[in-house]
Amino acid sequence: MEPVLACRKLSFLQNPRNYSRRKIHGPILTHQPGKLLNGKMPENRLFIDSPVRTNEELWLSGDAARYVGRVLRLRPTGKLIIFDGLGGEYSATILAFRKQQVLISIGDKSKRDAESSLTVRLLQCVSRGDRMDFVVQKATELGVQRISPILSEFSVVRLDRDRARKKVSHWMRIAQSACEQCGRNIVPRIDEPVEFRRWLGDNLSSDATRLLLQPLAADSLSAVRKPATGVELLIGPEGGLSDTEISTAASAGFLAVSMGPRVLRTETAALTAISIIQSRFGDL
Repeated sequence: MEPVLACRKLSFLQNPRNYSRRKIHGPILTHQPGKLLNGKMPENRLFIDSPVRTNEELWLSGDAARYVGRVLRLRPTGKLIIFDGLGGEYSATILAFRKQQVLISIGDKSKRDAESSLTVRLLQCVSRGDRMDFVVQKATELGVQRISPILSEFSVVRLDRDRARKKVSHWMRIAQSACEQCGRNIVPRIDEPVEFRRWLGDNLSSDATRLLLQPLAADSLSAVRKPATGVELLIGPEGGLSDTEISTAASAGFLAVSMGPRVLRTETAALTAISIIQSRFGDL
């Protein structure tokens, strides 16, 4: 079973005694330690939601400190990899523990890049329960750069503005945690949920190859030609898209494609399609 994801944005407080020291409050996302490329041993990775600078010291507190001390069981001189989602990562060393706080020193920056060469934007109709969480997590691991939650005519989930914002914050924390685990240093962008017709109205055309998954489509995803720029992948909800939505999407340049004779769940369809696309045109 995968670890439970926790939920609150990291914040920073200036230490009055030293301008280069900042305090980081939890909770942070609980995650499995990530791994680096080139055959290196797994490293403990930590996302910080604020720009990181070389040669500064940070105070971790709250769940961030508890995670470092109690879960990872690190001690002074212990090592971490820190990243802020803007690209690159930093080595970090634990300097000291004080009550519920951990002081770390930020070292050199590495420009290591784990981003896919193919730009993929996932237009995922919001599904109920934890299915959307699962899609966000796995799409991040598979290299999707942007996720646009869509509310379609047959969507079971309905969100008011306040609940939509809370959902986006929740999904962002899941994406950040997935980046910690999979080794990405750039966190994918997650848009606020919008109705499908409104999204199409704001995005009538695109240079990307637009694909719509349809179980009975005549064209196969495996026959799609290599995209000139990127891919915009539209996945319907549990009940599928309405005939009107399918027709409107086709008018906006979406090509209906299938992935075989079986009907897949919305979360299965999204991740299978991303995997095929990344395998054929990306870096899998």
